[in-house]
Amino acid sequence: MERRLRISGVLTILGLIIEAMSLLWVHALAFIVFALVGGLLIGLGIIIYLYSLISMPPASPLSSPRDTP
Repeated sequence: MERRLRISGVLTILGLIIEAMSLLWVHALAFIVFALVGGLLIGLGIIIYLYSLISMPPASPLSSPRDTP
């Protein structure tokens, strides 16, 4: 799970960096880069993060103090 969280964080940060760089770029393709490339990377980071949360194995139930002899 830790590996998936790291990948999702890297994708999200990379998407934010690309979006920030495209804001400095004065060209017609800047919006395409901003919306498609940056948005896609951020979206993938969010999807991988949410998938890693729901695919966690269930935690084992804790034994209560009454169960011990």
